[in-house]
Amino acid sequence: MQLSVAAIVHSGEGDGDALLATILTECQQQGWRVRGLVTQQGKDPSGLLPMVLRDLNSGETFVISQNLGRDSRGCNLDLGGLAEAGKVLRQALHEQPDLVFVNRFGHGESQGRGLNQEFSQLIGAGIPVLTLVSEKYLDGWQAFSAGLAHTLPLQRAAIEQWLASVKPRHL
Repeated sequence: MQLSVAAIVHSGEGDGDALLATILTECQQQGWRVRGLVTQQGKDPSGLLPMVLRDLNSGETFVISQNLGRDSRGCNLDLGGLAEAGKVLRQALHEQPDLVFVNRFGHGESQGRGLNQEFSQLIGAGIPVLTLVSEKYLDGWQAFSAGLAHTLPLQRAAIEQWLASVKPRHL
């Protein structure tokens, strides 16, 4: 048995953000009730620009990185900012939308942190969930989902085929 959950595998360099934003917008235009978080600004190699997530419903943005300085090599993810963004997913749990998109299943989630709890609650509620996962966190995703989630290539046709399998009845 597979869950109504899918992770799109990407290289980890921001691949897929634009394609997913386009597909999710198309779903909304078709009448889907889509909630969740998309990446508005990914990790900046120069470290000058903050990482920003955007609420698909309200447009509210959340800065999820902290400036550690020009020569820093450490992780600049701001867990407080990420927790604040997580309110979008917690609200989606109560709204019972047709689809929730979570921008990433990444390092934090593979360690049981980050948005892990929100992922678990959404999946447990039976709400279709779509996310991106980097190749380097794929093992963590497989462990988290107990092999019950779909894994998709970063290809429009594969994503659209999965979406058709979870298409809401009201459409």
